[in-house]
Amino acid sequence: MSAAVLPDQETMVRELWDRQQITDVMLRFGRGLDTHDWDLYAGTLADPFEVDFFDLTGRPPAVTTPAVWARFASACLERLAVLHQYSNFSISLNGEEAEGIFYQVSRHRLPNRHGDDHYTQYGWYENRFRREADGWKIARLKHTFQWCDGNPMLIDFTDPDWQAAAAEVFGA
Repeated sequence: MSAAVLPDQETMVRELWDRQQITDVMLRFGRGLDTHDWDLYAGTLADPFEVDFFDLTGRPPAVTTPAVWARFASACLERLAVLHQYSNFSISLNGEEAEGIFYQVSRHRLPNRHGDDHYTQYGWYENRFRREADGWKIARLKHTFQWCDGNPMLIDFTDPDWQAAAAEVFGA
């Protein structure tokens, strides 16, 4: 059995630092969603970036800006109480770029008289990151469901604000 070859200390520290910075991006991403702090949320995204939310929207991937995407997220979530949890962080570094898989449970709540007051998504993000002058940013945001529970109508796709925001991102 051969001994593992360890990188030098400087390389180890740099890689640990980069992984922590990427982890922090994902935590700010979730915190922005949960507190409806759309500036915090938008600040985690590269400008422009690719978004793939096919599982939620049924629309193909698109390229958009942080401001436009934050308006879309707001149209989806502003009226809801939400809680996003991330786990099983797997980050692969490649110089100024990185890829990561982050398991997620997203809980959404809105008391109503027309069905369950909750909607929960279970799955993961498959993201790409890019180091920019002000730190790591999400360059591709891919949201994948494995299953959902509850009332998906809590995200109101018929709302004119949602439709306008979706059209701005994905086209008509």
